[in-house]
Amino acid sequence: EMEDQARIGSIYYNRGVVHGIITVEAIRTAQAKYGNKPLTPEQVRWGIENLNITEARLKDLGAAGFMQALKVSCADHEGGGAVKFQQWDGKQWKVITDWIQPDKQLVRGMIEASAAAYAKEKNITPR
Repeated sequence: EMEDQARIGSIYYNRGVVHGIITVEAIRTAQAKYGNKPLTPEQVRWGIENLNITEARLKDLGAAGFMQALKVSCADHEGGGAVKFQQWDGKQWKVITDWIQPDKQLVRGMIEASAAAYAKEKNITPR
């Protein structure tokens, strides 16, 4: 049992719940492919890279509206990338936006440029 019940709903608590959902669902995804057994790190990675948490699954988990649906692939590690913004009102964090979709074309270009500069600086050949 949680010692300080007031922490339920805090940003740190919520992040932990989201992380737990993603981790468990990735393991379930991997076990659906590799069997209900202890998994290797590579199999868990496969589960993460093939994760698909739908709105229906979020509802089944009791997490509808708590996080966005998430579909991850080797090409898209963001799984959608939508964000909500929160603002501190002096007492608590309050969500002040709905889900905001990213400008993927703009952001992806920035990521590619940054990765290329880092690879050049570190003398790394990009994959």
